Amino acid sequence: MKKSQTELTYLRAAAQNATSVGLVIILYDLLIRDLEQAIAAFAEHAIERRTAEIKHAFVILQQLQGSLDMENGAEAAANLSGFYSALRGKIFEAHTKADPAILRQQIEFVIDVRQAWQQVDKPNLGPADGANELLAARREAAATGEEAVSVSWTA
Repeated sequence: MKKSQTELTYLRAAAQNATSVGLVIILYDLLIRDLEQAIAAFAEHAIERRTAEIKHAFVILQQLQGSLDMENGAEAAANLSGFYSALRGKIFEAHTKADPAILRQQIEFVIDVRQAWQQVDKPNLGPADGANELLAARREAAATGEEAVSVSWTA
């Protein structure tokens, strides 16, 4: 089912009104979805689709890593930067070795870190709920070939 322009506008507004932590959670959800879709593409031997999903995962990782405040974030920012770099390397390894098991393991790691972010955002559960709507919008856009909802912010 194709999303109407009104629904897409609503989803964009939800992302724009989310806290910085809420946006991070949304990006984690999108990253998990990309990796799951890449695993599905492995099973279907859909190399082009797998490549597109992994490419989008790299864009998300770039956004996450680029938004880190290395000056004020101290050890936490350095640890997250290392996590994103290691994750990028493992995703690339999974792609080049055509090994979906590596992606499954990375999804588990991403889920763990996402849960930590969710604890930080606990008083503000709205963005996490909005993440499900954004994921649904992205799935619809991918299925229909439309432009996906994008999320941008600085933290």
